[in-house]
Amino acid sequence: MDQYATMIAELLGLAQAPNLYDWLGMSGIFIFVFLTVFNFFSPNKDSDNKESLDAKAGESLEEVVKETLKEELKPEVQTEVKTEEKTEAKEKKTSWADRLLKGLSQTRTEVWGKVGSILGGGNLSDDQFEEIEEILYTADLSPAVVAELLDELKTFSKSGEKKSDEYALFIKEFLKSKMDSIQKTVNTDLYQFDKNKKELKVIMIVGVNGAGKTTTIGKLATKLKSQGAKVVVGACDTFRAAAVEQLEVWCNRAEVDIVKAKEGADPSGVAFDTVKKAVDENADYCIIDTAGRLHTASNLMDELAKTKKVMSKVLDTAPHETLLVVDAITGQNALRQAEEFNKTLDLTGLIFTKCDGSSKAGSAVGIVKQLEVPIAYIGVGESVDDIDIFDLDLYLNALLGIA
Repeated sequence: MDQYATMIAELLGLAQAPNLYDWLGMSGIFIFVFLTVFNFFSPNKDSDNKESLDAKAGESLEEVVKETLKEELKPEVQTEVKTEEKTEAKEKKTSWADRLLKGLSQTRTEVWGKVGSILGGGNLSDDQFEEIEEILYTADLSPAVVAELLDELKTFSKSGEKKSDEYALFIKEFLKSKMDSIQKTVNTDLYQFDKNKKELKVIMIVGVNGAGKTTTIGKLATKLKSQGAKVVVGACDTFRAAAVEQLEVWCNRAEVDIVKAKEGADPSGVAFDTVKKAVDENADYCIIDTAGRLHTASNLMDELAKTKKVMSKVLDTAPHETLLVVDAITGQNALRQAEEFNKTLDLTGLIFTKCDGSSKAGSAVGIVKQLEVPIAYIGVGESVDDIDIFDLDLYLNALLGIA
């Protein structure tokens, strides 16, 4: 031990071996040196730096989150704006006159627009009148109406130079004269519910396949229900399951009752049950759907007559209205259909549909004149608002582009 003490004394330059106090002093020095070195190489600095970096990273992350949330909220804000715009759009509903104008644009452009351009040119020749005749035939006006209109136009053109607008008004008055007296016979109970009238109104809807019977019934039920009427619908097209399902969807939307049976059931039986339910529940309207029938199939037409007769066993005055749904696209074929249905069922009115998809919407004139049966409703689109009461003046103004 003394030997080691002497060596340490020599290394430290001491005159003699260290005593207890020297050891304590050296220990203090060693501790001081150790702590100094430890602090120098300590991770505290790095830790501080790390905390600083973490803080900055935290701030950056917070900013990123905020920016992300802003981006995610933008679609919600846009959706809210769009919703508000839609609400405002609903409040500013398109008028029926504008819907009709848009719906009849194809007929107006392809037929009456061309006719107006020729007539407005002045100094009409025989060739120009022949051109007008061809255009009118493409619109599926009946030959009798076309011949009479041409004669009237020739006479009118000789009375002096006329503008296109004057010809349009002249044509309107001519067409109106062919329909006006018949249109005045439409029963307003068909589309205007009067709660003071406690009588059930039974409406039978007929037509060929694809004319739009089921959709039309759904729209009518919706309109009448919205007026406060109690409506019962009979799904008598038992030959086509899809028709019953489609009608049921419409009835559920409108919140009206529907009477249906299994596929293949007797349609007359469904009609009987529907009218009975309507009578028992004091309904205001009873609308009867029927299976599509080709007007050329006499046996099927006889079945429709049977369905109509069965309803009178429940209510002797039923049905009060028998309406034929006519597809405007079929043009003059619609007239032949209407003639056959009228012979079998004694029609009381027509519903003119799909006028927005055809240039033959003018064929309504010939059908009404020939059958002497008025048009009750006209349809120009798919939504409930795209079918409404047939107003002759509005129809002719939209057809001819008269403001």
